[in-house]
Amino acid sequence: MDDEDRLIRDIKKKLMRIIPFDSGNYPYVCARLRAKKSLLYPPEMYQKFLQMEVPQISRTLGEGQYKDEFVSLGTKYAGVDLIEMATSENLARTYTKILDFSEGHLREIISKYIDRWDVFNIETIIRGKFYGASDQDIWEDIVAAGSFSEDHLRWLVEKETVDEVINALDGTMYHEPLVRTREEHPGMKSGAHYEDALMHCYYTNLLATTEPTQTPNKLFLRFIRMEIDVINLRTLLRLNLGNAEIGENAFVEGGLDMSVEDLEKMAGMDWETLLVTLGDYAFFENISDDLRKAGDTGLNEALRSLEKHVLKEAAKHANIHPLSILPVLDFMIAKKNEVDNIRIIARGKESGLETEVIRNLLVM
Repeated sequence: MDDEDRLIRDIKKKLMRIIPFDSGNYPYVCARLRAKKSLLYPPEMYQKFLQMEVPQISRTLGEGQYKDEFVSLGTKYAGVDLIEMATSENLARTYTKILDFSEGHLREIISKYIDRWDVFNIETIIRGKFYGASDQDIWEDIVAAGSFSEDHLRWLVEKETVDEVINALDGTMYHEPLVRTREEHPGMKSGAHYEDALMHCYYTNLLATTEPTQTPNKLFLRFIRMEIDVINLRTLLRLNLGNAEIGENAFVEGGLDMSVEDLEKMAGMDWETLLVTLGDYAFFENISDDLRKAGDTGLNEALRSLEKHVLKEAAKHANIHPLSILPVLDFMIAKKNEVDNIRIIARGKESGLETEVIRNLLVM
């Protein structure tokens, strides 16, 4: 090999670290999702929903982006149940469509990201089995947006016990952590330990299988690590204000700014010292006001501020990198937030909550 060949080889290696061999159809997907995001409900629409009764909300949703789901489910469900089922099915279909029109490396990243819905669904099924919920009640909370097919999810829901559900997951990455958790915590009265195990399994696998050698992967990993920080911060705040004992797997490894060791130290601090310590982190400015009030008024506002922080960060970085995985994640997070807000309003109306109480539960 002569000097020119070596130079070409070295240049190719450097380029491959920056540009993936199969980069996927980023311009097409990002353009489509920018258009889709423009159709999401703006904050003023939620204000209108807050002035409506459930039938009016249902009718408005059924005339817009959720029309197909309301038509297909309208003969089986009504009221809040119809709203919840239609919005969940729309969310699943939306994510599936994104995966369908994505190609190459982009499709691979999206597929890894939406595996979180497999985790959500397993948690939902296990929780339902613990509390004796009917198969139908469990199914109404399922969002078939991950790698498990709808038929496979129905098969899991139909299992009689938690043990049967865990055994049915043999061959998936979730089986071993759930079996180990079952052995370590015999006689569990809830699914909390299982949920912790699933969350750790998902993020550990996601970080381990995404090589930071290409720009799309680096952007994706940075966002996921920021997400882990938010999850850990939420856990930290609950542990601190609730004076709860720190469990073995309380925090998830791999955060962007906060190590597990630092989090464990902070969990033992008094509230005022914790606030001073958190002031050194970049995210603090976005949530500081609600955090300072949390010692007296509780965590609800602070936790919503964290969710808003994620929305803002996703949108900001999507604008900085308009032809990357980030606009895709931005849309997917914003879409889920829309569904969450709609369901909060509908359920709040049905429960007779005051309008201002419902408004304060929304993330806008």
